[in-house]
Amino acid sequence: MGEHEFLPLDVRSVNVKQFDCGKSSINTYLRRYAAKNMALNLNRTFVLLNPDTQASAKQRIAAYYTLAHQTVARADTPVHHRLPRYPVPVILLAQLAVDLNFHGLGLGAKTLIHALRHAFRISTTPNGIPSAGVALDVLDQDALEYYSHFDFFAPMVDKPMKLFVPMESLESL
Repeated sequence: MGEHEFLPLDVRSVNVKQFDCGKSSINTYLRRYAAKNMALNLNRTFVLLNPDTQASAKQRIAAYYTLAHQTVARADTPVHHRLPRYPVPVILLAQLAVDLNFHGLGLGAKTLIHALRHAFRISTTPNGIPSAGVALDVLDQDALEYYSHFDFFAPMVDKPMKLFVPMESLESL
């Protein structure tokens, strides 16, 4: 799969029902809640389309991610020494998944890097929303093992299933 563009989710043009990453809660989120949450302005979901979809059919999704905002306590972050004492804003990488048909092709890493670059742009552009970093709620042990391959994530204090990366660490991505 070559270099493709992630687009905002539009359920009128994509088939969310055919997406299957092998994790029912993540499939359900995309099918039932992603578009609703976007309509409520709670987050944004971005999809990578399967380039092999028939022209007459709704586009199939190869991968997706969801970004939202959240605040975290300074004491919970692994780099709290430079942060103020009050809760600080972060960008939450709320969802990230790759359809089973695309596992083993490196699409997970490409999706993660795209999501982190997107978060960095949101945080650092003049019209963006500043954030101290990116937080990631890890679904399960399989996901934790996957994310452990990326050196820039550190676990939140006393929360091994929640990861954090400071925004300045993403500048070189």
